Amino acid sequence: MTMNIIDRAIHQVAPGWSAKRQEARTRVDLLNKLDALLPGADMSASMGGSDGGAFPNPSNAGGRFWRTTPRDARSDTLHRLPTQRGASRELARTSPIAVGAINTNVDRVVGTGLALSAQPSRIILGWSADQAAEWKARYVQPEFSLWADSTDSDIERTLTFYQQQALVLRAALESGDCFTMMPDGERTSTMPYRLRLQVLEADRVGNPLGAMDSAQMAGGIKLDSGGAPVACHVYDQHPGGFLPGLGAKGIYSGQWVDFVGRSGRRRILHHFRKLRPGMPRGVPYLAPIIDGIKQIARYTEAEIMAAVVTAYLTVFIETPTGNAAPVFGATAPGAGGIGDEIGLGMGAVIGLAPGEKPHTVNPGRPNPNFEPFILAVIKQMGIALGIPYELLIKQFNSSYSASKAALLDAWVYFRGVRMWLGLSFCQPVFETWLTEAVAIGRVPAPGFFADPLLRWAYTRAAWPGDSMGSINPKDEVAAYTAAIDARLMTRERAEWELFGTDWNETYGQKLAEHDKLNKDDMQPTPKAGAAAPAKAQPANQEDPTQ
Repeated sequence: MTMNIIDRAIHQVAPGWSAKRQEARTRVDLLNKLDALLPGADMSASMGGSDGGAFPNPSNAGGRFWRTTPRDARSDTLHRLPTQRGASRELARTSPIAVGAINTNVDRVVGTGLALSAQPSRIILGWSADQAAEWKARYVQPEFSLWADSTDSDIERTLTFYQQQALVLRAALESGDCFTMMPDGERTSTMPYRLRLQVLEADRVGNPLGAMDSAQMAGGIKLDSGGAPVACHVYDQHPGGFLPGLGAKGIYSGQWVDFVGRSGRRRILHHFRKLRPGMPRGVPYLAPIIDGIKQIARYTEAEIMAAVVTAYLTVFIETPTGNAAPVFGATAPGAGGIGDEIGLGMGAVIGLAPGEKPHTVNPGRPNPNFEPFILAVIKQMGIALGIPYELLIKQFNSSYSASKAALLDAWVYFRGVRMWLGLSFCQPVFETWLTEAVAIGRVPAPGFFADPLLRWAYTRAAWPGDSMGSINPKDEVAAYTAAIDARLMTRERAEWELFGTDWNETYGQKLAEHDKLNKDDMQPTPKAGAAAPAKAQPANQEDPTQ
């Protein structure tokens, strides 16, 4: 393929990029030739929205990039998942936009971890508020912390329960879904519980021996007659890796694992956000914007390379004969001495031949329209991801009200994801742990195994996390205080949303601090015009007013 002056310049400055340009041109020519042969073929659609690769399909110009044939959720998702997972993970490693979007989700949804706040149903159990508080503070919270705060809760002994929350969310975002196995480990002198957690990537679950899907099997999930998942086929290893010693078993060998065992104990959890009825597997979080991110990466690379190339093209020499000097040291037949190098430097005096004129190059780089265009594209990506672009790019240049509105809108999304993570991962793990704790006698729960309603009453829990944060903490605290005084909000709820802590757990510390300040006469000095707090009179001292 013939190279023009720009191609030759790029070839001299960046041979690797020049080869990529030539390869892309060859692929485009091939697609055009195939399009002439198969005008109606749907050959390669976008990665995110259809079947194929990273290049749009030039064919079928009237309905470009569209797949209008109605298909079920299984047909629309399963056969594209391997490609989407690979692309999503690659972007999650290399693309600043993708990395920022996923990290923002993990930081805002999980943060330091969703903490257990046991909420036993006092009405069902017939408990008073003090009884419920004592059961929670004496048994459930410390026993669960004993297990959750330890890396022994992880089958690999590397992460605590709260760190595994972040791992589950990140894996589900990057791959579309993930799985958590809950095998039994060994009890030790420091860990009385056998429950262990093992997070599996989405690729670890698939059809046996790579078989085709069927009516009762989709993407490694076995379904009953009603479409409910009953088991999943777990490969012995990741299909994308290789472990020696497998022999004839192959990389797709594995075993079926029931979601619920015969005893009623959960054995494996499937974490994904179901977007369509009948959807058996999840879609990567970045799927709608995969092509957009790749195009931005190419555009950014092209702008950088254009700046580099134009930096080399400093001066052109115009000759009366038109027999110009070769570009970048190339050989020009019959040029003679015209190809002698012209050195440029500070204070240099350069002589030109008669009739020759110098022309400086105005590179026009950096492109002043680059940033506005990129921001416009990122705004569209933020819409697809549910994150305002201010939060996506970590820039709050708007007014206070606009920034506040952006944070509130993002918090609606993050709160939904937090609820999903609590219901999909935290709550079933807690229920499984509490079942074992009651069975071995470490947590008293009369009637736990006798009545499903009582069991539900014992296992009720909330999973508060880090607070949203605030732009103006003074005004927000005042608003929550007014809501509490008007009996519109509980102190517990307010502390969850403001600070991400449990009011019942911090109450004892607050009371101790208050008593100590009163004892040492260290209460805060009242504001001007405010009445001083009344001091308690000693029991044996007479009142002077009497």
